[in-house]
Amino acid sequence: MQPLFILQGTIRMDEKKVQPAPILNRSLTSGRIGAGLRISIFEGFFAQIHINLTAGMFLTGFALSIGLNNFGIGLLAAIPSFTTAFGFFSAFLTNFLGKRKPLCVITSGIGRDLFFVFVGFLLAGTLPLPIFFAIIILYNILLTVAGNAWLSWMSDLVPKEKRGSYFGLRSTILSLVGMAVNFGAGKLLDYYQSIQRADTGFILLFGSACLASTLAAIILSFQPEPPMKKEKIEIKELLSVPLKDKDFRALLCFVSFWYLLAGMASPFYLVFMIENLKMPYSKIAVYSIIAGIMGLVFQILWGKAIDKLKSKPVLTINFFCAAFLPLIWLFPRPHFLLPIWIDAIFTGIFWSGINLSLFNILLSLTEDKRLKEAYFAVFSTISGIFGFLASTCGGYLATVLKGFHYEIFGLHLVNFHLLFIFASLSRLLSLLFLEKVVEKEAYPTMFALHLIGDYAVRRLNLGAELILNTLRFQKTENDR
Repeated sequence: MQPLFILQGTIRMDEKKVQPAPILNRSLTSGRIGAGLRISIFEGFFAQIHINLTAGMFLTGFALSIGLNNFGIGLLAAIPSFTTAFGFFSAFLTNFLGKRKPLCVITSGIGRDLFFVFVGFLLAGTLPLPIFFAIIILYNILLTVAGNAWLSWMSDLVPKEKRGSYFGLRSTILSLVGMAVNFGAGKLLDYYQSIQRADTGFILLFGSACLASTLAAIILSFQPEPPMKKEKIEIKELLSVPLKDKDFRALLCFVSFWYLLAGMASPFYLVFMIENLKMPYSKIAVYSIIAGIMGLVFQILWGKAIDKLKSKPVLTINFFCAAFLPLIWLFPRPHFLLPIWIDAIFTGIFWSGINLSLFNILLSLTEDKRLKEAYFAVFSTISGIFGFLASTCGGYLATVLKGFHYEIFGLHLVNFHLLFIFASLSRLLSLLFLEKVVEKEAYPTMFALHLIGDYAVRRLNLGAELILNTLRFQKTENDR
């Protein structure tokens, strides 16, 4: 499509467009909406503490400490995808109840507090693997129900013209929280591991996570909810209505192909850090901090770009760049971690853009659609099925190839490296499916890239000019 407005052959990214007055939800005043957006940030603060303490490197490290092998790690990573089918249950319940708040508050609160069960078993001195997997499955089922209800709730609460900026700001704040939590908890866990008391470390982590999740549920109960239209629906409609939408199907094809192939390597970056690179938790936390700091800066920039250019070009640019990141993991060794830090920088830049633009493009494709909750359920279920297959297959391949070793150009390759190479190739192939995704009013990717590049160059020139002017001023003062 043609750009909406052109100024001397280009568009200034920092110029303000004249926008019509935003149309607020008729049932909520602007004050109530503003209060709701602030409450969501406070709720996210405590929810993020739970997320960081019970996922990522801590959950992987905990799983390894109780005896999971590579196949078990693959299964663990596949569980969230396996439980996404309960998104349909969430969509059905929200339409049946005509409300999302009670469902979201109850399921998120109970689900997150299930980690108290782990605390109890650790205090007793043992945790059977069947109990571990049962709790993780139930936790993910409840969080899937809560997540779909929350998506629908927030898509109605956040004004359409502010989504990019708001979610960029919210993600930035939560990233800061996540970085602090990762580093502090990593230091704590390293200490308890050094004195052979890792179980005590995990008890403290999971106990703190459950306290934070309880506070998050209480705060969420104060967030206002715009009323939703209650419809009488049949179960088959939950699947058929979204799948009849051509643009939505194109997004599903892209995400499914990406998750199925590139997702095989996803569970094993952390395993590679812990087992192959012998990195302590605090050092892994430094990786997440570097990525988080870069994400903090670029989330705001990507949010502004999404507001002006729409999500599709931002997603395409970032996804293309991120396709090459797995190849960086071919080079680090226990005593040579520089590639890991380089990857952290680019991960923060590109994945902040991917996550924000993918979230926003999903919201834009479901805007004003009948059975909006069903769209979210179908999206999470279909992508979840392929994510489940990917993690399971990745775990199987990592186990089968455990003894693989190969020397080439001075690089010593192992089983995980093969998965990383395959992930890079798969991401590049996924771009063919992303090209078919259509978003209304989105700028062409190359045109958007030109605008972003022009904006970056002008900002760099402005910064260089300010530095030079400061130096000239100081020289003048010294000459006096």
